[in-house]
Amino acid sequence: MARPFLAVVLLGAATLLGGCKKRDAIEMIQPPAVSTALPKHWTLPEFALTERSGQTVHLSDLAGKVWVADFFYTTCPGPCPMLTSRFSDVQKALGAEPEVRLVSISVDPEKDTTEVLKAYAERFKAGERWLFLTGRKDNVFSLARDGFKLPVAEATVEGAPIIHTTRLILVDKAGNVRGFYEGATEVGVQEVIRDIRRLLKEK
Repeated sequence: MARPFLAVVLLGAATLLGGCKKRDAIEMIQPPAVSTALPKHWTLPEFALTERSGQTVHLSDLAGKVWVADFFYTTCPGPCPMLTSRFSDVQKALGAEPEVRLVSISVDPEKDTTEVLKAYAERFKAGERWLFLTGRKDNVFSLARDGFKLPVAEATVEGAPIIHTTRLILVDKAGNVRGFYEGATEVGVQEVIRDIRRLLKEK
């Protein structure tokens, strides 16, 4: 009678030891913890553009702020309304944060005057911390291509859309580009909201 009982005990012990070894092996192959710091890509060049209020905005005016930029134009027949609508979601989530700014830059500055931008901003209930910028086309295109390193191109034929990115660009308090997000999607917006909060905690 002792032998069957002993066999059961030994089998149970082996099972427990086997379970421990398996668990240890799983723990050993788990990847190391990933750093929570966002990468620093490059520092933006200085710029001077005109806000819908008529005030000139420089890169230096955004120093000390975490900000997100997008490129759009008010007569865009494609994704711009969706992009701006998604930007509204960022404003709803973080618009009350004093150290956060949203920056929408028109790629059609000849049509997007300050008055046009005011009306567009009102349509999307933009607050004072959401800037709408315009300026000389060559300056805007240079900022997009050389500063943010994103594509932009004039319409090849009359009435054709202007080619521009739908990405949101995250910039830290020192003017460094820290991330890119698909601005026309809910997932991209949630990701940029998460990373804005991360940058706000950076020293």
